[in-house]
Amino acid sequence: MSEENKKRVVIAGATGYLGKYAVKAFKERGYWVRVLTRSRERLLEPGPFTAPALSEDDMDDIFVGEITKPETLEGLMDGIDLVYSSVGISRQRDGLTFEQVDYQCNRNLINLAVTGGIKRFVYVSMEGAENLMHLAITQAHEKVVAELQQSRLDYRIVRPCGYFSDMGVLYDMASKGRSFLVGEGTNLMNPIHGRDLAEVCVDTAEGDELEVAAGGPDIMTQREAAALAFEVVGKPVKITVIPMWLARGLVKVINLLSKQFGDLADFIVTAGEIDGVGPKRGNTTLRSYFESLHRDA
Repeated sequence: MSEENKKRVVIAGATGYLGKYAVKAFKERGYWVRVLTRSRERLLEPGPFTAPALSEDDMDDIFVGEITKPETLEGLMDGIDLVYSSVGISRQRDGLTFEQVDYQCNRNLINLAVTGGIKRFVYVSMEGAENLMHLAITQAHEKVVAELQQSRLDYRIVRPCGYFSDMGVLYDMASKGRSFLVGEGTNLMNPIHGRDLAEVCVDTAEGDELEVAAGGPDIMTQREAAALAFEVVGKPVKITVIPMWLARGLVKVINLLSKQFGDLADFIVTAGEIDGVGPKRGNTTLRSYFESLHRDA
């Protein structure tokens, strides 16, 4: 396909776990790819928990700007057909809140897309949001969804059940000889690998479904996932349970010290209480993911 006939996508969130895979997935599907980033250097570095480093060949254009500062984004939407965003707080340490990043940054992108005449906007939210609306992170995500629904944009929402990058924490704890679980770990989940989820995102961008939920092939409890990590690293299973009453108390203390980390802690604790299961759209097993982490260790 000639350059002028390719669909042109701008990808926001490209330095994150999912975003790096999304850049590769859109490029491999034949898109002309513009990447929005605050740091060119971070794009070219490997991300956490097997997220790939990107190369110049994975991108056609690198746009350096800050989504928190719309004045730095002039020209971002020029010639673009599709906007993809997985922008959100994961392990940021800049003191910003979910409201400031997960909501306001995406709202800035939506406003730019509307004024730029963009054809379609793909946003990555979360599955099971209706059960998590007391959380700041969920409120921010769903405010973005509401903005898209009220806009003139042809939007698509992807709702993952969880990320393998979160499961990487279980591997790290197992490799050190002990896992800590919030609650008994009996809640069910089927998180999805970033590479598989990126493929779902491209499929959704090209499809007719307005909202697509996505999980991985393995449905298991958190305790089973922790035990699997021990099996892969070859160490005896040692799991320490943090009672919910204690975890909730710790959340209150953390929240007094830092609103950002308090919100993150609240999310982690709540995730230990509820099921997170969705359609099996991924193919990569959790065992193979743990094994890849072990090979790279």
